[in-house]
Amino acid sequence: MKLGLVTIQRDRGPWLIEWFAFHYLVGFRKFYFYAHLCTDDTAKIISQLAGIFDITAFVLDKQQNAIQLAAYQHAISNYMDEVDWMCFLDGDEFIFPTAHSTLPEALTEYADANISALGVYNCNFGSSGHITEPDGLVIENYKMCANADFLAHRRVKSIVKGRQNINVSTNSHLFMTPNGTVDESMRPITHGYMPDYIPSYAKFRINHYVCQSREYFLSFKKNSGHADAGSSVVREEEWWTNFDTNVLLDHSVDRFADPVRALVGEIRAKLGLPPLPVIA
Repeated sequence: MKLGLVTIQRDRGPWLIEWFAFHYLVGFRKFYFYAHLCTDDTAKIISQLAGIFDITAFVLDKQQNAIQLAAYQHAISNYMDEVDWMCFLDGDEFIFPTAHSTLPEALTEYADANISALGVYNCNFGSSGHITEPDGLVIENYKMCANADFLAHRRVKSIVKGRQNINVSTNSHLFMTPNGTVDESMRPITHGYMPDYIPSYAKFRINHYVCQSREYFLSFKKNSGHADAGSSVVREEEWWTNFDTNVLLDHSVDRFADPVRALVGEIRAKLGLPPLPVIA
């Protein structure tokens, strides 16, 4: 089973190696990367990583509303036939299986189901009290998440079966498909946000590190816009207050931390970068 991952990211250079390493370890083998209005070293890092991972990359250097949907449609039109499943994910999202070692194992039971896609629920992570952006891995630095009843957990992102005729919808969470989208419990997903469902993480989960540090919010996130809507959207202080959720200490990705740290270390060595700092 071959898994592909489509993403559009802006100025996430410091975290790209970890993001690719994590998703390679959980089973993705083809990556489709859209660099949107990047002013950092994203282009250089992606060029270097393309010698390690199978990455097809594009540079989007113009302002455009709903640019994420345009990038997703481009990927759909050109690359769905290359994979068995295609996932569409942001740079601050990490998807993983919760009951298996890899996503291909977890997806096996859905391969023959009469569905087009799976909707995977996210879990919202706050700043973990970080004022400045810490060194090291995102999955190690940000361990505090929201309560189970936090409504934003009811958003999904899609893993879509390859080799079928699909199109984007009005948002980046759900696609127009011939056989519909369900969640891991086979409940129909009709919108990108399902307020009447209690999220299930028995088989799949997305950890959404939506805040990171206060410094990151003020210096970038606040004015970065929404890629699937308007590029001029500003996240006001109310947004930070709502999403900076630091209620529960979460261990959901602990089993991946050592393998990710090891692979990140290998990649950094190949690229001539200093090793990751040791976490006390």
